[in-house]
Amino acid sequence: MAFKAKYFDGKTSKTHHAKVTINSLQWTICYMDDESPLQVNWSVEDIKKSDVFTKGFIAFTHGKNFPFQRLESDDVNFISFISNHDNKNFNRGIDTKLHQSSKKTLVSLIVGLIGLVFVAYLYVIPAIAENFAANLSQSAVTDFGNYVYRVLSPELNIDDEKSKKLQGFVDELEFDTEFNIEAYVANSDQLNAFALSGGKIVIFSSLLEKLENKEQLVALIGHEVAHIEKRHVLKNVSRNLSGAVFVSILFGDVNSVTAVLADNAHMFSQLSFSRSLEKEADIYGLEIMKQNNVDLNGMPELFKLLKRETDIDIPSYLSNHPMLKNRIDYTTTLALEQDRFNNNYDLEEKWNDLKSLVLDYEEDKLENENSENE
Repeated sequence: MAFKAKYFDGKTSKTHHAKVTINSLQWTICYMDDESPLQVNWSVEDIKKSDVFTKGFIAFTHGKNFPFQRLESDDVNFISFISNHDNKNFNRGIDTKLHQSSKKTLVSLIVGLIGLVFVAYLYVIPAIAENFAANLSQSAVTDFGNYVYRVLSPELNIDDEKSKKLQGFVDELEFDTEFNIEAYVANSDQLNAFALSGGKIVIFSSLLEKLENKEQLVALIGHEVAHIEKRHVLKNVSRNLSGAVFVSILFGDVNSVTAVLADNAHMFSQLSFSRSLEKEADIYGLEIMKQNNVDLNGMPELFKLLKRETDIDIPSYLSNHPMLKNRIDYTTTLALEQDRFNNNYDLEEKWNDLKSLVLDYEEDKLENENSENE
């Protein structure tokens, strides 16, 4: 006798309408995929019945390793057959008792389960995801950052010449970080900068054009390096996407995990961090400045410069960095504690080269715009 069921292959979330025939050694599942008939055999010893909380419905998984194949059915004949089966994997005590319980008890259990799932979804799963990000290997974090950069780079209008100058500036700095810092300049009118997991920093040309000295650039780079070293980017994204990733894993759709990350790759350039994470990045950035004997006043000067821009516009970089006045105050206080600093002439030279290139680009762009308007 063949029973009606829905079959999930564990590779995609696609539902296959199937027929199941059973003997003592295996289950045979027959279904259609793109008009082609397919057949899957499940060995009885690897079949496990899933706990479900709906009468008139049964589900099974098959396999020893994730992702598992899954079978669901509301066929009354199938349910009756399984209920009378002597295999202990098919009729576990807790599952049988739940289906024999009163309607009131079942409703209470369902409500309680929904409550637990809701709490887990809001609090437990994001915390687990963040902990997972914190403990990922260095190579895994770097590979993930490289993947995101490959997705984003076609839209960023990266300027190779300015990026080379910026990288030369970065190479003059010392960082106590596990990652290799790579810096890029994106030609854009936006005042923005962001870091990617694993060591990549992107600074937009308009923001570089606004900077007044090398200390402000060191402050900006130090802040972004802090996000990288503390893994703020990956932790934030893990929390934001943990629900979607969890649902994909729950239903055995491994391909959807990659799809979720790919579809949300743009968010890596628009992340908002909490006040606590921003303050941690500011303070760590000041430590980087101190390590390089740079004037710490570059940090509050950077925030003052950005704050002035709000009189004209509200750039994306500011919208992602709240409470600028508060940050100006505490970074100024910390800067006043600095005893001395040195003027790094090599760093100054590289700053001047980069600044000249950026200004030349902005002037050429303005001239082209004026000529087009005439």
